[in-house]
Amino acid sequence: MDPLLPTGAGRASPYERPPRVEAPACSPRRPVCVHRGAGVAPGQALAALSALEQAYERLIFALGLPEPLPDYGRGGSDALDLYLARSGGPELSVGFDEVPGAFDRAAAFCIAADQAGILLERAATQCVAEAIALRLDASETPHSRRGYATHLWLAVGAPTALDLEAIDAAQIFPQTAIAERELTDGAAGAALFLEYLETKRGTAGPGRLATGLFALAASQTRGAQWAWNNEPDIFDVLRHSLGNNRVAFGQLLGSFAIARAFLGDRDDGSHWPGMEWPGAFGRVRFDWSIPFSTLPRRVASLHPIEPTGAFYLWLELDRVPSGAALGVEVEWEHPVPFKWAILRVGKNGQELSRLDVPYQEAGTSFEQRVVDLEAAAGLIILGINVGDTEIDYPFDPDIAPFEAQACTVYLAKL
Repeated sequence: MDPLLPTGAGRASPYERPPRVEAPACSPRRPVCVHRGAGVAPGQALAALSALEQAYERLIFALGLPEPLPDYGRGGSDALDLYLARSGGPELSVGFDEVPGAFDRAAAFCIAADQAGILLERAATQCVAEAIALRLDASETPHSRRGYATHLWLAVGAPTALDLEAIDAAQIFPQTAIAERELTDGAAGAALFLEYLETKRGTAGPGRLATGLFALAASQTRGAQWAWNNEPDIFDVLRHSLGNNRVAFGQLLGSFAIARAFLGDRDDGSHWPGMEWPGAFGRVRFDWSIPFSTLPRRVASLHPIEPTGAFYLWLELDRVPSGAALGVEVEWEHPVPFKWAILRVGKNGQELSRLDVPYQEAGTSFEQRVVDLEAAAGLIILGINVGDTEIDYPFDPDIAPFEAQACTVYLAKL
């Protein structure tokens, strides 16, 4: 790697432990404690402790995931500490204390807003899940850790309004990357990619594939470095599992982009089982919706497309003459490869057929003739930015800010 390129997020914890107000409430059964902040009712602290116990049991005992690392008394005991603060702050903040070892590991502590009911359960579950991620690979990006934590919450809990909001944000802005270096407001939406991998390729049980990615991505940061050396990251592990085949990785991202087009109430029963629950909030945003009767048209992507971000166009097949065909010409910016597909969609919303455009590692355009239009309601033309700038520089979420790319699509009647 180029020594001038970023290697990971900051190595120092982004948060400090809040000052101790009183002795924490600790579970007699599980290694978890809750610290009550000023203004938090005692009953709420006990509810948080119960939620933290339940989250620990679900993830560690029910799913069989590794337990968080002890913090060697930094919070008053070796237990995982949750600091409960008055409402108004972030829903969950996760700090850590680095633990020396052969690989990058850290013991987590969490700061959560004073919430009730299922939102408290969600924060507690995400807290335990991020503590697991920090045990496996502390150098993995905070963005990916939050996505992993949300993925585990969806495996053992029930979707909340916050999860709908995260899915909605990811689908409204499909041009944004599915993984970034820093924690952002949309980080929970990164769970979508892990949900997809679990659905399509997971065989060992809920949460196990994503946990395996984190475990295999364990990194080593040597010396007094300011930033983690996040090499390998979970995308390196994914590529290695595909034989470091760039075409296979591009096809994986392409199939994920296709599945996103049928998420929520656009589900047709064949693309993403179990992801109907977002309803209308799961609809991906099309850059363009164009009637066939207005062709020819040339349009450009409305937003630059970040690495692993996607572009979607809907062509409504209105007033199609008998035997008519469609000419499609797509161009995108050098040097990043895109994976493209054209889908025929029926009147009931089901995919009728797919034209899978061959992946081009060095290409910047393609032309395609599409026939048999009369039986379809419309076409989805989609492309995903694979993010590889060169063979030696595959997509890396740590190399930020990202360089986004644009594309144009020309459509004509034939």
